[in-house]
Amino acid sequence: MKITEITAAPLLRSSANQPMTFFVVRVATDEGLVGYGEACDCFGVSHPTVLATIVDDVLAPALLGTEVGAGGPVVEPVVHATRRTLGAGTVAAQARSAVAIALTDLAGQAAGRSVSDAAGRVRDSVRVYVGSSPFLESGPATQHLDRLAPALERGVDMVKMRIGQDWRAALRVLAELRGLLGDAVEVAVDASEFFTLADALGIADGLAGLDIAWLEEPLPYEQRPAIAELARRTRVPLAYGEHLFTLGEAAEALDGGITVVQPDASICGGIEPARAIAGLAAARGARAVGHLHGGVISMAANLHVAASTAVDVLEFPVHLDPLLTDDAGLALGLSAIVDGRLPVPTGPGLGVTLAPDFLDRWALRS
Repeated sequence: MKITEITAAPLLRSSANQPMTFFVVRVATDEGLVGYGEACDCFGVSHPTVLATIVDDVLAPALLGTEVGAGGPVVEPVVHATRRTLGAGTVAAQARSAVAIALTDLAGQAAGRSVSDAAGRVRDSVRVYVGSSPFLESGPATQHLDRLAPALERGVDMVKMRIGQDWRAALRVLAELRGLLGDAVEVAVDASEFFTLADALGIADGLAGLDIAWLEEPLPYEQRPAIAELARRTRVPLAYGEHLFTLGEAAEALDGGITVVQPDASICGGIEPARAIAGLAAARGARAVGHLHGGVISMAANLHVAASTAVDVLEFPVHLDPLLTDDAGLALGLSAIVDGRLPVPTGPGLGVTLAPDFLDRWALRS
């Protein structure tokens, strides 16, 4: 089965909060099968036309006419050929991820098996945690609780809250919210790489008594020595992943004291690399949790990762709920959560069906 067409598609869709840009790749074959993949840069995709250029100018010319393999491995020769010129991280990794997911989708379809069945599925549903976008300091604890309520009512027992620049005010709100949620709900905190080491130490000190599951990205991911120093001086688990683009970077993060690793197939090179990162984390005694901030394709891909690895919980950004149903009625949004878990798609490949006009319907117009 040979690749005959690769379409790079910048999209514009509306979340519950605002319009957002996304990036999807469609791969067609000479046997009539079509696969889809999706990229993420941590919040949808902020620069989808840049990713489209990488696919159109670099990845597609190298892959057209080649045989569809397992997904990620097919893309590896292109990575090695362009590592010194294009690089292996950031936008190059994001574009590569979308293509690799589409190829893995195709491989599963050709075999008549779901991606996670082929990889060795160990669970049919995945525990999710709800990610909430507004900064904690933006409103009272009761306001945040109201926003979380629909997910909590569906059995979700973990939430992640965001700390903004006014971190002292955020910690005061978090302390009250922690009490309202009760001990049965795990709470994680996302710091969005905003802070210096001095502020990150202050935040970690403020979190120490709140039974926090992890503090996510308090420092920019490239500041590895500062992250290692923070890890040495706090008991709060530190989490990184959405800016770890290779298995080697994940290993380096673990060497630096990170104890929670967050693979995302739409960021780190596809489903196979995400599974490898989750396996590495488990082998090193770290917790593997799934990152997610994309549409239904990315959600399906990361559910398959979690279903076939040690990933114990996957992010569910509540504001992306409108985007998590495919064109055949597959629902991976809030309505599909039962007892805090999402079902893993069972159809061939990713199990996602998109109408022929999907890319045109949501195309980002210049």
